[in-house]
Amino acid sequence: MSFDPALTAPLLVGDIGGTNARFALYDHDGAAAGSGKLRVRAVLAASDHAHFIDAVQAFLSANAVLPKTLSGASFAVACPLGVGEVRFTNSPWRFLREELQQSLQLSRLVLVNDFEALALSVPRLSREQFNILRAGEVAPGAPKIVLGPGTGLGVAGIVPLQIDAETRWRAVPGEGGHVAFAPLDDFEFDLLRHLRSKHSRVSVERVVCGDGLESLHAFLLSCSGVTLLRPASAAEITREALAGDSVAREAVMRFLAILGSFAGDCALLYAARGGVYFGGGILPRIWPLVTDSPLIERFDAKGRMAPWISRIPLRLVTDDTAALRGAAIAAHPSHVKG
Repeated sequence: MSFDPALTAPLLVGDIGGTNARFALYDHDGAAAGSGKLRVRAVLAASDHAHFIDAVQAFLSANAVLPKTLSGASFAVACPLGVGEVRFTNSPWRFLREELQQSLQLSRLVLVNDFEALALSVPRLSREQFNILRAGEVAPGAPKIVLGPGTGLGVAGIVPLQIDAETRWRAVPGEGGHVAFAPLDDFEFDLLRHLRSKHSRVSVERVVCGDGLESLHAFLLSCSGVTLLRPASAAEITREALAGDSVAREAVMRFLAILGSFAGDCALLYAARGGVYFGGGILPRIWPLVTDSPLIERFDAKGRMAPWISRIPLRLVTDDTAALRGAAIAAHPSHVKG
């Protein structure tokens, strides 16, 4: 493929979650997708901006960037994408693609799911960009998946395709975090009954995300007989768990156990013998607890499929720019689109 002259201008990339919006300028470096450099990075709190376009314009203005100097923009957004309005799942932000492109005066606008972008970056990760939870056995040419909790619970797969004797990767986005929560013991059945009193349907995301960790912690406190509950944020719970607080640690361990079960189910759905990569904003902060948790045990607890699934490599993506780079890959001319 010849190099596109339009790629000489920087690309605006964004990783837009329910809590934070990460932006950067991506400078292309040759024709290879993902080979460029990220610069002028910034993290903006979603709560500080009434509309998504306000956050984009704040980043551009703060860095004196004119849209006409860009080759376009590519945003990884934490919501399903279809025809019409883009509505964030865990944020009040919403916009129409055409209106956003016109308002920002962008020559080109690409939108991808945030975990689709993260998946696109996975085949290009270097050893310094992830931690190994289990080495496992990588099956050549097998699908991989990436999933993880943050404000929500994201999931995406990535499969290899042979095109003109070259291996390219196609991301398969999904909304797996919204499948039904499947309890496995008495505590989790009690938790499900408790959550059903608040929600007509309890998805895995109701348990495995920032709000889910807070719900788990509050439920454990109520089970211990505490009558005056002390609301705690997910950040406070993880800090207290790392410091040795027994209830906070129990909440995090249960959180990781349920995540392990869900991740194993996703690995079965995708036949992900190429590896399971955990992302999201929570796990990197509690890595010492992850390695001491029931996550792997619950991942492998798949009955007759246990010998098969127990060989799957498990890794934690530690590079917080991975989704930004995935957004750049999604905008590259060589990207395999669905």
